[in-house]
Amino acid sequence: CGWWCACHCKRWIDARRPTREHFAASAAPAPVGDLVCDVGGCAFPAVGVSRLCDAHKQTHKQMRYKDPGLDIDGFLAAVIAAERRLVPHYDFSMLDEPLRSELRFAVQQRLDDNRYALDYRRVVGAATFVQGLGITSLLDCDHDWWDAKLRGRAPGARSARLGIVEVGFLRYARVQLGRLRDHAYGVDPYAGDVWLIEQLGFEEFAYQPSKTISFTAIDPVWLRELIKRWARWRLRAGTYTPGTVSAMATHFRTFSDFLHDRGEPLRSPEQLTRGLLEDYQEHIARVGHSRKHQHTLISAMKVLLDEVRANGWEPRLPPTAAYYNGELPKQAASLPRSIDEHVMTQIEAPENIARLPDLTTRTAVSLLIKTGLRTVDATRLAFDPVVTDAAGAPVLLYYNHKLKRDAALPIDDVLLTVIRAQQDALVARYPDGTPWLLPSGRANAAGREALPGNTLRRQIRRWLADGEVRDARGQHVHVTAHQFRHTLATRMINNDVPLAVIRRLLDHSSTSMTEVYARLNDQTLKREFEKYNQRVNIRGDVIPIDPAGLVSDAAWTKERLARAKQTLPNGYCGLPLQQSCPHPNACLTCDHFLTTKQFLPVHLEQLSETDRMIAEATAQGSERKREMNESVRLNLVRVIEGLQSLTDETDTPQATHAA
Repeated sequence: CGWWCACHCKRWIDARRPTREHFAASAAPAPVGDLVCDVGGCAFPAVGVSRLCDAHKQTHKQMRYKDPGLDIDGFLAAVIAAERRLVPHYDFSMLDEPLRSELRFAVQQRLDDNRYALDYRRVVGAATFVQGLGITSLLDCDHDWWDAKLRGRAPGARSARLGIVEVGFLRYARVQLGRLRDHAYGVDPYAGDVWLIEQLGFEEFAYQPSKTISFTAIDPVWLRELIKRWARWRLRAGTYTPGTVSAMATHFRTFSDFLHDRGEPLRSPEQLTRGLLEDYQEHIARVGHSRKHQHTLISAMKVLLDEVRANGWEPRLPPTAAYYNGELPKQAASLPRSIDEHVMTQIEAPENIARLPDLTTRTAVSLLIKTGLRTVDATRLAFDPVVTDAAGAPVLLYYNHKLKRDAALPIDDVLLTVIRAQQDALVARYPDGTPWLLPSGRANAAGREALPGNTLRRQIRRWLADGEVRDARGQHVHVTAHQFRHTLATRMINNDVPLAVIRRLLDHSSTSMTEVYARLNDQTLKREFEKYNQRVNIRGDVIPIDPAGLVSDAAWTKERLARAKQTLPNGYCGLPLQQSCPHPNACLTCDHFLTTKQFLPVHLEQLSETDRMIAEATAQGSERKREMNESVRLNLVRVIEGLQSLTDETDTPQATHAA
């Protein structure tokens, strides 16, 4: 009987539950006073002297079973507190000033950013955590102190670590307050030992994962200040990105750790000697760093010392305190990491692409596979990156972040269709528009944030793991987004696309990187050649190449040059390169003739033609012509039998397993 008060409900039941309209028309008023219920927002009349309506009076009665001393005023306070908990709000009442105003400022800034759906409960959790720190301001302590505290446990937290949302909000609040303070007091963002990249003003590098540049662990102080001066110069000159400087600071910390382990602090620049640098190079080689990392560490020190000396920043450095050209550890030759075609077939399968979590990720993966773009270049494509050339063909425009220049490459109609579908979806998702073709799917209400590269890489790893993509041996594969670039280049090489064209398509700064793919192609073909050894001479004998050593390399080089020197319709010439052919039109009777199974259809057709010519010569009584063709026919039969035996061997289960 939710229609009536308690009095009328009892009367309605006593009347045997008539229809609502009939009872309402005939019911007499209940005996109530002139006052309304004291509960805020309740318009029902109070019952008797209780100050409450009948419903709230019943609730008060039930609450007194748990708290017998609960009077009317206590009940009203409990109702207000319960209603407050149900209404979303930011409660900073537990904090003193200026903490209270600082968190209010951070909330307003976050809402103005219009990037995140801010959960008020998480913000209140962060405020509760701050209350227990015993600080008066979010700017009281340095970056390292806060970093240690934010990895600890929040009071009353259900897990062992402070939630990631609360941590992110507090870090955001500190950055925003730091900006406000620096703007108000003219504080130099480069003055501290930890530089917040967001405060340095390099918004074009916001996509980089590094958020800070830390010099805190670098000792002695004079070296730290020298490195900071060098880093600031590099950043302002635009020759290094913040991410690169952050990595270089890590390399310098390795040198500082080396000094600490020696127990001989450098009290002045004069103590940084050539002998010390030689000891450092020996040290990093001894501790087991890879050749590439050794090169990186020594190169960082060389760049620092050379540029400090060139700028005259520290005249007390000894003139011999340097690494010289030729002293850097040699790096192993760079090799491409293309994906095996057995794996690529699985990756590119339409049903596999369809398993990607959303259209944006599917579009991103299609772009990586078909264009070979670097991840950062793909994820930061403009909303409409396609133009048409003079012939009407689609061309993709992008920014090469590595070389800091605009670039373009042709695309096919299939990829164009994928891009147009993504654009249509974005128009529906962001009516006010978005600057990106691949916007972030999270914390991006206004569409202003591009898809982070790390997010895309993480999605690709999860996608391949869930899809059970395996190599030819049945093993799980590890594929990175950048390997799609290597795979595209290798495919083009294997399809005889000129290196100059590949260099333009990949927008390499020089041909040296592109030539890596050419070396891979040569090695791939050589391995296939050594794997099968499917060459036979005119007697049908297999002519193998020793698969190891310099002889193999020389034989393979000779084979390739010979194929380039003289093209035959049914095989290759095996003569030494310096010799000329004494019978260029009689290859099937020449001991230097070599052929492979790819020419088997040609040989079968030629055998048929030879049989016809023999029959014709016999009918004409031309014995000489018949004898010449009989010799050719015999060699053809031997060649065909030899090639067919190779084909049969590679078709057996053992041969398949060995392959």
